[in-house]
Amino acid sequence: MENYEAYFMIGGGLTSLGKLIVVLASGILLAKQRNAGTILMFLGSVLSIVFSIGALLTTTFSAQAGPESIVKVNALSSILSPLPYILFAIGLLLFAAKQVKKQPRDA
Repeated sequence: MENYEAYFMIGGGLTSLGKLIVVLASGILLAKQRNAGTILMFLGSVLSIVFSIGALLTTTFSAQAGPESIVKVNALSSILSPLPYILFAIGLLLFAAKQVKKQPRDA
């Protein structure tokens, strides 16, 4: 019999590691260049961790109220959880647009 719990734990750990790396990278960018793009990237990456922890906690507490409560919390979480990634993507888009403007054009 497979130990699927270990797979879920490893997957969660890898996801957390990836999120921490993105927070670190966006924090470095923010320290080097403070603009709307880097601020949104950093905010989005930090909020992705906050939302993940929030989803875990709300699911855990809603389990005490029954299965319907878990479904409601998961439905709300499926709407809210993409928001930090959208913030990050908008920040990345702004940052990339600013970097492209800085590059001199070849004549």
